[in-house]
Amino acid sequence: MTASSGIRPSVLAEPLRIGAVTVPNRVMQTAHSKQYSDRVESERETAYYVRRAEGGCGLFVAGNHFVHPTGSIRGFEDAYRPEGVAAARAMTDAVHDAGARIFVQLNHHGAQAQPDGPDGPRAVYAPSRILSPSTAHATREMDAADIAALVEGWALSAAHARDGGFDGVEIHMAHGYLLHQFLSPLYNARTDGYGGDLEGRTRFPREVLRAVRSRVGDDFTVGIRIVANEFHPDGIDGAGMREIIARLRGEARIDFLDLAAGGYHNVHYVFPSSPMPYAWLRDDVAAVKTADPDVPVFGVGAALSVEQAEEVVRDGIADMVALTRAQIADPDLGRKLIGREAADAAGSGIRHCIRLNQGCLGRGSRGLAMSCTVNPLAGRELERGERARAVAPQRWVVVGGGPAGMRAAVELASDGHGVTLIEKADELGGQLRLARRVPGRESVGLLVDDLVRDLAVAGVDVRLGVEATEALVRAEHADGVVVATGATAPAGTSLALGGAYAGGFPTEGTVDAFAAASAPSSLGRRIAVVDADGTAYAAGIVLTLLPHLDELELVTPFETVFPHIGAGYDRPLLLERLGAHRGFRRRTSARVERVGGGEVVVRDSLTGEPATLEGVDAVVAVEPRASVGVPGLTTVMDASTAALRTAPVAGATAGETSAVSAGAGAAASVPRVVMIGDAFAPRTIDAAIFEAVELAYDVAGLANLRG
Repeated sequence: MTASSGIRPSVLAEPLRIGAVTVPNRVMQTAHSKQYSDRVESERETAYYVRRAEGGCGLFVAGNHFVHPTGSIRGFEDAYRPEGVAAARAMTDAVHDAGARIFVQLNHHGAQAQPDGPDGPRAVYAPSRILSPSTAHATREMDAADIAALVEGWALSAAHARDGGFDGVEIHMAHGYLLHQFLSPLYNARTDGYGGDLEGRTRFPREVLRAVRSRVGDDFTVGIRIVANEFHPDGIDGAGMREIIARLRGEARIDFLDLAAGGYHNVHYVFPSSPMPYAWLRDDVAAVKTADPDVPVFGVGAALSVEQAEEVVRDGIADMVALTRAQIADPDLGRKLIGREAADAAGSGIRHCIRLNQGCLGRGSRGLAMSCTVNPLAGRELERGERARAVAPQRWVVVGGGPAGMRAAVELASDGHGVTLIEKADELGGQLRLARRVPGRESVGLLVDDLVRDLAVAGVDVRLGVEATEALVRAEHADGVVVATGATAPAGTSLALGGAYAGGFPTEGTVDAFAAASAPSSLGRRIAVVDADGTAYAAGIVLTLLPHLDELELVTPFETVFPHIGAGYDRPLLLERLGAHRGFRRRTSARVERVGGGEVVVRDSLTGEPATLEGVDAVVAVEPRASVGVPGLTTVMDASTAALRTAPVAGATAGETSAVSAGAGAAASVPRVVMIGDAFAPRTIDAAIFEAVELAYDVAGLANLRG
């Protein structure tokens, strides 16, 4: 867009000089863990970056490349290995050909490393002997030889990065990793020359900076990632960190400042999720830029919204705007933002990150490759390219207007098929209508809004307030039917083994989770929640109820509260929010023996000791959700899909299977019936959207075979 068109081009379109390199625009993606490569760069990693470079991202920082064997992690790259240079060159060449620039982050996790490394047991190194906030293992205090070896590791890794075609290196001094640990009094209790005052605590990072700059020369870009604020009463505040930055800049030339916050002592600042406000680091970023006007500053956590990203640059808060998870969710985000006024970006079809950290960080914390809740193609760019529009369009009926049904309708209609979506309720969203009411998960509403918009753009015939009976669906004479009717909170239990009730589920005296969350004020002021589910769904029910209560006693058969919420990135913040309510109580490893008369009788599963909760106004039963089907259609589906549920699906890669495909061998008069999402098995939003997208690829693959 040009000035002659009357629309002001976005400042995000302006190039920026960073040290020895010029990046084409102000949109960047900071380092993030993907686990697409092991030891050296992979084709999968390359395809991920190239897709986003083609989508308009100007600068990438390839993340967590380790500088020494004591820091190696399976699923990540080792920067110190010379054999990685050729693989890095292949990746950087491809990124450059796509029009972007790429730096590499050089790191050592220090106290956050596991004591069992990819090549065997090892010591865990840190400035001082501490219990790691992330692993709870005791560390080894580094001696002078350890420090010298790692200084050389950073210098050698930087040289390899230059040889590998990277445009610069980022020395990681943030997130509670090794160099940050030396800077911070939270980790560094040394009394020698590497501890104590600011001079001592900055000594090791300064030695690394000098060694790297000496090894790569002045004509190569070298910057740092550093926290702008530790957000801890005993840590370093914003003013203290700005003083540290000034001392580091006085030691060696630093070409950029990539800002972060917190550490593993408050990990929700490292990996901010939906409960964290937008622009949570904006003021600290602006303060660093004011103090360092002569060096490019990268703005993390500085944008009020994706649509307002250009304000970060326009208002002088930072020189680059970091949109990392936003570009996992929408690889074309850069192109959609650049060249248009910020106010116009809302109409550009942005697929928003909903900040649940489930597909990205959640999978990574379990050792799985990164994906994305709203974009299941992230990391699968090699195997899932663009689908061609249908040559012979089909007629499809989608039953259910939750995330699975809406996304399936959007994908099929976008491929050129005629699609009708039938929803029993008067509005779309399914269980997301309840989920977006959970305190801290309001961002789920972005997904609902995006899907509603996409349905309209794709031309889907949406029918609200209509119950989809077998007769109604058959009257549509469709080629295919998608059953995406979701799940409900059962009034009883469907568990054949385990559960929260020693004597069987009570016949009366409980309220199901959906009913409770829909009308929390009707429950009374003191309630018990019996959780036999333990997932984020159960936690969401509790978070929804708490603001309306004086007391809530959580009873669960599990050894800890909500055990299926990993011990990583979202759990500490969840526990903090629960603990902030004065009336929250928990009773773990307990099963219910009786409910009634304002009492709940429980028994400790380990000791057998009984206890009675008295004066209870209501008992909310949180059971694993149960699928909702459409009578008649399920029978057709079972008959037509049984043979294919364990067989490779057309369009899938070799050996891949699908639980959402319906039968190619079904009679011609019988429509193909597919069940996806919670209707097939209650799980996460990720599963619902993944299966909706996979269905569209499967339909396209079968059409190609027939063609």
